[in-house]
Amino acid sequence: MTNGIPTNCGNIDLASGANERLNKFRTNHIDNALQPDLLNGNITYFHNTICSWAYSVPLKFHWVITIQAKNKNYLLKEIAGINAKYENKGWDMFNSAVATTNPTVQDIIGCIFAQGVNVPGENVNVDFAGVTGDGSNRGFINAPIINGRSNFELLEIGFMETNRSFVDGVLRPWSIVVAHKGLIATENEKSIKADIIIHQLARNGDDQRSRIRKSFVYENCAPVFIASDTLDYSSSSDFPKVQAKFAYSQYYVTDSFSKPVASDTIIEPETIKGFETNLLKTGQLLA
Repeated sequence: MTNGIPTNCGNIDLASGANERLNKFRTNHIDNALQPDLLNGNITYFHNTICSWAYSVPLKFHWVITIQAKNKNYLLKEIAGINAKYENKGWDMFNSAVATTNPTVQDIIGCIFAQGVNVPGENVNVDFAGVTGDGSNRGFINAPIINGRSNFELLEIGFMETNRSFVDGVLRPWSIVVAHKGLIATENEKSIKADIIIHQLARNGDDQRSRIRKSFVYENCAPVFIASDTLDYSSSSDFPKVQAKFAYSQYYVTDSFSKPVASDTIIEPETIKGFETNLLKTGQLLA
């Protein structure tokens, strides 16, 4: 028979007959959570610490992205009307735009087409003040001074290509609309911008919903770059992806979402079925 202690990292199993070791571990590192020292050691203390949720190592691939348009109906109308307002009459990606922006692929588990994202960093420019020119500063070191904060890097996201293309049905014409209308401030009713939220998730125990550990919120986003795509006859086992870059006015990071995902964010299958039925009735969802 094997004794063990259940933890968030799994059971700690000890050899049969090691009750004394088991009790010492429980007393020192669970009940009293003693700081490590030369007598108690530090391996078990370290293990016990990282088994708590706050210090567990997250999975880097555990994330989702949501794209929340300021006014979805107005934005889709501008995208659909690109041939009449801005470009030649040949533009017609309405079917792809409708199919790739409905809640079944955007709202349930975030944007399913987003397959990778480069989270922008922060950069503060530094200069050094002191003795300059032909004179010698001898042994003195120039002092660092701040020379302003760098402009925001563009938010880069890789999107998966499917038969109904989100990139060419939504992002490409959206970027052309942005080029024509600009990024001037407007009321939300006539906004062509969106908020993009990157939720980084964490495990929350067996049979529990994933937990949001932190979120990057980018406000007033608009696509400004769609990468070129090369077509050839080589085979690849990877999903086809196209890179897009977004400009934004500000961003912030928050862990106030750090709670289990609420049940009201889950759309039941009956709701999805009803949504698709309505689209079929209006001729907006095509196979």
